Amino acid sequence: MTAATAATMVKKFTAKYGVVVTWNEPGEETNSRGVTVFAPSLVTRSAKVLLLKEKFSVLKSMQAAIGLTQDYTRYVLTLPCVEIKKDLVITDNHGAKWKVGVVDWFDIGGKAVAKQASLTEVV
Repeated sequence: MTAATAATMVKKFTAKYGVVVTWNEPGEETNSRGVTVFAPSLVTRSAKVLLLKEKFSVLKSMQAAIGLTQDYTRYVLTLPCVEIKKDLVITDNHGAKWKVGVVDWFDIGGKAVAKQASLTEVV
């Protein structure tokens, strides 16, 4: 699988089955000394992402396992241009809040294809 094929696949499924999520980031402004600092106001960002019930891998082999191997973790799969970070709290289209875990990325031949992170539900 080439990088272009994998990126096209992620874009196609995100456009067709993606969910719009929102999150708040602190705004940035320039102070009197010309240094960029965080502003007290929050900026609301949104992006269309895939919320998955299992970890995505381009090279995943499909093998049936016997026993208690069920993974109940949710995952988020995004395009590389979406700025998600660890410990970011995102809200999906149903109003559920999710805390983003460690963000991992896929690259094929040095070209970024997608980002993936585990999600923990926040009450």
